[in-house]
Amino acid sequence: MRQPHYPAPHAAVSGERSDEVFGVWHIVAFLLQNRKAIAASIAVTVSVAVIYLLLATPVFVARTSVIIDPNRGAELFNAIQMPAPMMSDQSRVESQIEVIKSDRVANSVISRLKLEQRPEFVSGPSVVEALLARITATSTASAAGEVGRDESTDLREVAARFANRLSTKRVGQSLVIEIAFSSADPDQAAEIANATAESFIRAIVEVKSRLAEAQGKWLSERLETLQQQAFEAARKANRFRSFGDSLSSQDAQAKLEEFESIASSYRKMYDDFQRQYNETLQRISYPDADVRIISRAAPPLRKSSPRTLLVLGFAIVLGGLGGTAFAAVRSSGDRSVRSPRQLSASVGVSLLGAINDLSEPRILREGKLPWFSRSRWVRGAAGTLRGIVGGRLDPSTKKDLRRMRTSIAALTGNPEVLCIGVVACSNGEGATTVAACLAHEYARSGARTILVDGCADRRTLSKELAAGKTIKAKPKGQLGSEPATGPGALGLALLPSAESDLQPNDTDRRPIERIAEVISESRLKFERIVVDLPALLPSDQWKSLIPYVDEVIVVVRFGKTTVEEAEDGTMELNLAGGKMLGAVLNRVPAIVRKTWS
Repeated sequence: MRQPHYPAPHAAVSGERSDEVFGVWHIVAFLLQNRKAIAASIAVTVSVAVIYLLLATPVFVARTSVIIDPNRGAELFNAIQMPAPMMSDQSRVESQIEVIKSDRVANSVISRLKLEQRPEFVSGPSVVEALLARITATSTASAAGEVGRDESTDLREVAARFANRLSTKRVGQSLVIEIAFSSADPDQAAEIANATAESFIRAIVEVKSRLAEAQGKWLSERLETLQQQAFEAARKANRFRSFGDSLSSQDAQAKLEEFESIASSYRKMYDDFQRQYNETLQRISYPDADVRIISRAAPPLRKSSPRTLLVLGFAIVLGGLGGTAFAAVRSSGDRSVRSPRQLSASVGVSLLGAINDLSEPRILREGKLPWFSRSRWVRGAAGTLRGIVGGRLDPSTKKDLRRMRTSIAALTGNPEVLCIGVVACSNGEGATTVAACLAHEYARSGARTILVDGCADRRTLSKELAAGKTIKAKPKGQLGSEPATGPGALGLALLPSAESDLQPNDTDRRPIERIAEVISESRLKFERIVVDLPALLPSDQWKSLIPYVDEVIVVVRFGKTTVEEAEDGTMELNLAGGKMLGAVLNRVPAIVRKTWS
């Protein structure tokens, strides 16, 4: 609820929000505030990655290289090279790659190495494959007894596994082809890679041999025809030369030259075909491929997959992105107070100051993580109070306290005696810590200060600073009090809370009344009285002490106190007649404060 003394100008707030620039510090602050969620997400993904690395079968890749040599073979027979077809290097290499991937080469390797008998190629289907196979038509027919698994089906599955593990690629712009085969056994990977290259070359040799046989057969038939044609042409020329004809001498000479030319042509054609036929016979007897192996595969020394560093790095990145996305979604619906602008605009309360997180690293002090503690907020408050008692306040916190004291003095007129109540909306938001810090700052400035523990139920100040000295209820309803004690290094007086067996809803308010009486008496001896009041929303005990305090400071914990809780608490305080001085934003991360400037 808005205070009449300190209104929050909406126009100014809206202008500040419109001028606010999202910068690097906002990103850093967001990541640091959500570091637990991001770390948890990374831990989950890394755990999954580690399990995968432990269960995954390592895969080794062996590589062998072959080169395409179109001129190979012609030099062996001292023959005239046949003109190569008009084909680019890219087309020639791609054609040979498809030959390597063909079923003919795969079946040759499978039959030669008997891969159908090796466990890696005959392993049964996985659970997922078996479930998927249940819903396919082939599996349905097989389950009905219509079709059974035969040898051809097994061979096709082996060929399919072989093809999945085989890969080929062109090396740069050269005529070199790299053949790679992956397997769980490095020796087997190298063996199959080399066998694939050899089968590829053997397939080319067989194709060339059959082509040469077909060519030789055709040449043989053609030679017989040419021989008959050449013999017939020569016979006609000889007959015409011997017996002549009825033509004139000039026509007869021309006719004779024609017959001799035809006979010579047939003879030349016969000689050319005879030479090609001899070369073809040589190729049939000694066929050679225009591809050769330039690098044989050796058993790899390291696995190719899974790559440990790559998998872990990907898991970390994925976990970080997932954790950041989760934190962003969670922050979009977060209604907790996280900035002075939000406190002024949404709650209508002026900010007196902000205090950094003063809690010590509990994992070092207690040997356990904070979220494993049942009374986390009590342990945190106890550790913080011990730090205040020991004077272990960093310079930035001391500076914040001086600013807070100056703001209070400016708003109250700095009277000679001032009683300030410090209250939070809910338990665990740091009202006790802020009260102790404020009392310590007043005492350090030279003012006679007393710190009053008004929390009769929790009594954190009494337990940690007063060493058990309390105001006790005597029999027959009489009240006796211990004198105020000085908590050592604080240099200020402390009025412990009263021990009482009364429940919060009981009507007997004598301990509260005694504390109120002592507060009134303290005005005669002390200049500054700081009262740690019970939380606003859980109970109504604070209402009995409100009339005895001059001003009230509401403590709002950064990232925990919601806007609704702050609104309800300030409304309850106003309805009870409390004079709210302003609010203190407690436990603010130091990195977040850089985004406020």
